[in-house]
Amino acid sequence: MNATNVVSLTFKNKEAMNQFLTMYNNKSPQLFPEAKILMMVKITDTNCLGISVYPDVESRDKSRRLAETHILGKLSELFEEDFRLTGEVVVQHIR
Repeated sequence: MNATNVVSLTFKNKEAMNQFLTMYNNKSPQLFPEAKILMMVKITDTNCLGISVYPDVESRDKSRRLAETHILGKLSELFEEDFRLTGEVVVQHIR
């Protein structure tokens, strides 16, 4: 089973989102080494959707706690709003 974290991030402005995305792009592979997939999808100039896939629930939960305390907690001044969901991958097509 592949366990997922899905997060919607709304930023205070475009610059805040760009600052976060730069940091996430540079540091997320080291912060979340167990992740099979780390993806951010830009929705608007101030909103993106993050999807991360892990091999199991334990790895997912560990990364979620790290993200909530270290990334979202320390960078909270960048965000206007965020919400998180967890789930299981039930359909997967990757080329």
